[in-house]
Amino acid sequence: MAGERRLSRGYMIVPGLAYYALGLRTLAGVWLGFSLVLIGLAEWRSHLWLWIAAGLWWIGTSYDAWRRLHGRRPRIWPAALIALAAIYGVGWEVTEINLLAPFERFDKMRPYLIALTQPDLLTYPTERQVLRIPVAVPCTGSPSPQEIQAGARVWLSVDCAQAGDPLALRGEGFPAGAPVELWWVNPIGERQRILREGRPLALQADPSGQLHATFIAPRAVPLGFEPPPGQSQTHILEVHIVRAVGGPQPSEALLEVAEKMGETVAIALLATTFAVLIAAPLSFLAARNLMGGSPLTRVIYYAMRGFFNITRSVEPLIFGIVFVVWVGLGSFAGMLALMIHSIAALGKLFSEVVEHIDPGPVEALTATGANRLQVIRYAIVPQVVPEFVSFAVYRWDINVRMSTIIGFVGGGGIGFRLSEWIRLSAYRQVATAVIGIALVVMALDYVSAQVRRRIV
Repeated sequence: MAGERRLSRGYMIVPGLAYYALGLRTLAGVWLGFSLVLIGLAEWRSHLWLWIAAGLWWIGTSYDAWRRLHGRRPRIWPAALIALAAIYGVGWEVTEINLLAPFERFDKMRPYLIALTQPDLLTYPTERQVLRIPVAVPCTGSPSPQEIQAGARVWLSVDCAQAGDPLALRGEGFPAGAPVELWWVNPIGERQRILREGRPLALQADPSGQLHATFIAPRAVPLGFEPPPGQSQTHILEVHIVRAVGGPQPSEALLEVAEKMGETVAIALLATTFAVLIAAPLSFLAARNLMGGSPLTRVIYYAMRGFFNITRSVEPLIFGIVFVVWVGLGSFAGMLALMIHSIAALGKLFSEVVEHIDPGPVEALTATGANRLQVIRYAIVPQVVPEFVSFAVYRWDINVRMSTIIGFVGGGGIGFRLSEWIRLSAYRQVATAVIGIALVVMALDYVSAQVRRRIV
């Protein structure tokens, strides 16, 4: 009896040993993992309260182990709450959560939210007279006003500026009441509309044909195209005098979104199709019930499982970057990135379907003397095809959404164009793209749900 008490006290020092002695190996592993995490967090953040939490966790689990050793009701939840509170506390601190920040900085977001509620869907055929004013960015000398005359006359307050500088425009000789748009063209030919508070700056000549406007020089130079120190680049301020000549038509942004969404769906479709064709046969090699017969098949099983798990752990975005470098910008790189990730994801799902088949037909065919291929063909394939189709359709739905993100790293589709519009602050076009993505995803979600409901 005394030896048992000594044994119990020894186990109380390291509660994981008590759990292990009681046959609770999983709980012993969980205890060891949480203990190491808490000690590591305390060592990393160097907070006294974390060391106290680690001590309370140890004491709480010791008490729980003592109760279990003496046949009493387990009581580990206080220690578990302490451990979770410590982990979430560190997570809160590391992520620097500030619940007031969205409210304090809402004014900075308001212009963009307003622009996103006004998508660029329709346009009216117009005739345009364009006046172009060169602007040196940044200034390398003393700025001076400049004048452009082509029917109408416009003056810009300076002939050089840098991003964020206020500029003043004045004009005369415009048609009375004519709408006027201001566009900024950077040195590589990218054009963006001049904005004010997140909205395109809308101007109109007064009845005497005069025009007055102030605006901020936009940040329009892409990364990697900045001028060397002490030098400037020539940007162009375009003054468009617009005259409507017809009824409403789909805007250029809407037509481009429709085209790019078709490209996005095609990327996802081909990636999913090729992934299914490759993952389906490989999944049989990753099914324990089919590959557990000999040491060689078990090696193949573990190798295939490892391949699926390792490949699934890499995000499609990383594959996208790799294939953009490998095969170049465009849809092909995006399709390959999604295909590789889909092979691993579908392979794991398909193999689990194979592992959960009804063994009855397999045993019946095996008893008749059928070989392994015949068993797979006539006993296994008919059972797994509906589930395979369901997962494939669902994966296509996922790949459509993923392909939008792949486009941000040059993988083609709507994501590539969307990233350009965001960089150029063309938020009305961004809103059009968001609407297009949402409609396509909703349609595909409905289709995939109907297919799964009818097949499974």
